[in-house]
Parts: sequence; structure tokens; C-alpha cells
Amino acid sequence: MPPEKLDAATLKNNLQTMLVGSEIHVFQETDSTNRLAREFLEKDAENGLVVLAERQTAGRGRFGRSWHSPAELGIYLSLVLKPELTLKHISQLTLMAGVSVILAIEEATRVPARLKWPNDVLVHGKKVAGVLCEYCAEPDLPHGVIIGIGINVNQFPDQFPDELKSLATSLRIESGEALDRTPLILSLLRHLDGEYEAFLLEGETHLIQKWSEHSDMWNRSVIVKQGGNLIEGTALRLDPVGRLIIADGQGNELAFDSGEVSLK
Repeated sequence: MPPEKLDAATLKNNLQTMLVGSEIHVFQETDSTNRLAREFLEKDAENGLVVLAERQTAGRGRFGRSWHSPAELGIYLSLVLKPELTLKHISQLTLMAGVSVILAIEEATRVPARLKWPNDVLVHGKKVAGVLCEYCAEPDLPHGVIIGIGINVNQFPDQFPDELKSLATSLRIESGEALDRTPLILSLLRHLDGEYEAFLLEGETHLIQKWSEHSDMWNRSVIVKQGGNLIEGTALRLDPVGRLIIADGQGNELAFDSGEVSLK
């Protein structure tokens, strides 16, 4: 069966949300949905606008890494939000998006996905999805946040580059069956809408609790790479603002607001 095509009208007509998906644009190909979303934002895009692409030629992850984006096999999505939040709270939108991805995957599949701080979604230790948030605050241009989400949906193992085969997986590999991307996208947009509204109304405490419940990092040995430094310790929890707290070998608690985490 050939992959189904994404259709903006179908998504819009079947979506019931308050904000997310106020506009939906589907492109056959782009370099990066985050870049396209930024262009929409610079032209004063509507709050909640969503950009999707069937293929990205230069999809981006954290630290300038690329996101493998083969045609019609994954979900490559960016959301424009215009929150009236402090920078501290804007950084927590990465956690909000991660929770939304997990809930959508749980709703669409029986795949046991888990969260890894700050922005990865793993299945059996391999990456199935990721989040990239970018804050846009250039002078004389509309301010906002771009939330980019990539989900590996229908890839087979041999469709990943050699360097990713031991690190990445897809929902098809883990579930044993092909998935229709449209219901998964609709579920993701509904959860983004609900989790964002809850975050605005309830603040970060409920969000951090929910994120923590969907992670199995706790009490595991980790290595945090921050700049040129490698810090080993035991992951303990997220603090009230979403920073990762680890205990080092001497029992000292260290807080990280950024970094790359490896599970040992």
C-alpha cells in the first residue's frame, strides 16, 4: 500500500481545537518546517498556525544536527505560538511538546514511548521523535515561538542511514504495522492544544509532574554534556522550573538548564 498523502483541508475539517491548527499548511517538500514557520511568523502569522511537510531536505535537530526526513514516512511539523510568557517559561514549552508527543503516540499505538530530557522521545532506548523549540524575538518583527516536531512513523530499519540504525527507530518498527499519519497528526495537534492551554492556566508544576511520569530516567546513571564538559551522575528529578537535577559522585546535586544527556 503506498503511503497516504497529507491534506491540509482533511486535517482542518477533522480537527477540534481551541488554538492549535488555526491555519494548516502542507508542503510537498521544504528544507525545514521550522524555517518556513519562522517566515510565516515574520509575516505576522496567526497564533496556532501549523506547517507540515512530506519531506525535509535540511530538517534540523538540536546543536545543529540534521533530522532524517524521508518523503511520506514521517511527521515533520512546526507550530507557531505567540505566548505572553517570560523566557523562563518559554523554555518549558519543550517539555509541553514532549508530553503532547508521548500522549499522541500512546493514543495511536501501543508503543511504550518514554521521554528523555530535554527533548527526546525514546522507545527501547532508541529515538523515535524529537522536539526543537526556537524563540524568535528579533527587533521590529513579531515575536513568537516555533515548536518543531519530528516523528519517525513508517520507516523500515534499512531506510535509516547507517549512522542512525543503532540510534533511531520508528513506530512501524516497534508496532509491527504501518500507521496512517493523519490520525496521529490530529491526535498530536489536539494534545498540543490541550497541554498548552493547561500550561497557561495551571503553570509549570502540573506540566513537570506529567513530564516526569512519562520518563524512566530517574535513578539511572547519566552523562550530561555541556559545552566541552562531561558530567556523570544519577538523574534525580526535574526542579520546579524544569531543570534536570543530578547527583554527582560526591552526592552533590547539580542543576542543568541545557545540555545533552546520555543514559548509561
